[in-house]
Amino acid sequence: MEKSEDTFEIILPGRLTDRPVLVRPEQTTDGIPIYHCFLDGTSISQLRQEPSGEWVQIWGNFSPEIVQQLGARIIQHRG
Repeated sequence: MEKSEDTFEIILPGRLTDRPVLVRPEQTTDGIPIYHCFLDGTSISQLRQEPSGEWVQIWGNFSPEIVQQLGARIIQHRG
């Protein structure tokens, strides 16, 4: 996998103790990026947006609600 763009930070107010989550996108062989999420330098999750538009967690322990909120912030960042 290769890095597809620079890392960026997102914050979910009232979630994750209001600390920034560092997101590092990586391109995959199928062309759909995986978003690696880090909190305080530790990998905490990997997210992916399916072709249907649904955000799924490849690995990690986030609730479905947090996964969708993180996905919405990632979309906002991508513009």
